[in-house]
Amino acid sequence: MKLTLEQIRNITVGALNVWEEDGAFRFAKCTAKQVEAWYKVDQILGERSEATTGVRLDFHTNSKYFKFISRTVSNYEIYIDNVLTYAYFKSDFEDDKCKTIELDEKEHRITLYLPGHDDPGTLELVEISDGATLIPHKFDCKMLFIGDSITQGWESTWDSLSYANHVSRFFNAESVIQGIGGSMYHMTTFDEAIEFEPDIVIVAYGTNDWGRYKTLEEGREHCCKYLDQLVARYSNKKLFGISPIWRADSQNKVSMGSFEACTTYVKEEIKNHGMTLIDGETLTPHLPAFYSDEYLHPDTKGFGIYALNLISKLQKYL
Repeated sequence: MKLTLEQIRNITVGALNVWEEDGAFRFAKCTAKQVEAWYKVDQILGERSEATTGVRLDFHTNSKYFKFISRTVSNYEIYIDNVLTYAYFKSDFEDDKCKTIELDEKEHRITLYLPGHDDPGTLELVEISDGATLIPHKFDCKMLFIGDSITQGWESTWDSLSYANHVSRFFNAESVIQGIGGSMYHMTTFDEAIEFEPDIVIVAYGTNDWGRYKTLEEGREHCCKYLDQLVARYSNKKLFGISPIWRADSQNKVSMGSFEACTTYVKEEIKNHGMTLIDGETLTPHLPAFYSDEYLHPDTKGFGIYALNLISKLQKYL
């Protein structure tokens, strides 16, 4: 049974829009307004805003098999009953873009994670056995993650093992993950018309703000005005702000000022806006060995530690 657009929409998590174009299913983690705003800030940020970070198909079925055809040569990961069971990398699609998973006709939860980086995940076909059940997974809450490359899961060997995906699975959360590598607090990129209604919003910008703006005052203004919009839109939600995590080059000098000074105003603005502050420096090890580039981006094990520590802190409030 080849799934229709409507069936795909019913089992898609993490996408604000799902549509069919040129014979393939496409997915968007950001609104059109947000994508346009990021392109105006920077071409690369615009491209990264179109990545399918955190987008997945999540459903229960008693099918004999699960098949998909990818038009995108990138990474895809499959969980069966919440266990990472199959992982396909770019090289696996060079000769054959069709992947088939054999199942046993018992009911299983299938979760297909689309690629979180590079070209957006695009599916030409999704298929299960004729007459098989197709039941969307039920979640306990809704989460919106907003942030930079670290929220996007940059440098994690497996996209599904980013901290945001770890946290989503732990809380059984229907989540949208708007992680964009290189992004920062920028007042133009918030869209109050976003239709996703989360119970929890987690914002984690700041490390790219350092050195991005000419002065600390300019950086603080963008942070403040962005959070003004966020708090107004989600005034009745649980709001968390994560300050920048540890980075090995924090003693470097930039014209904007010190990393500590940038981190300080981010923390102050989070508190000033009535959000719950989570100190990012308490989330990851302060050792280069836990970072893929040895200074900024956690590797897979670093993301696991980030997630464990963040979950522990969130549990006090959720």
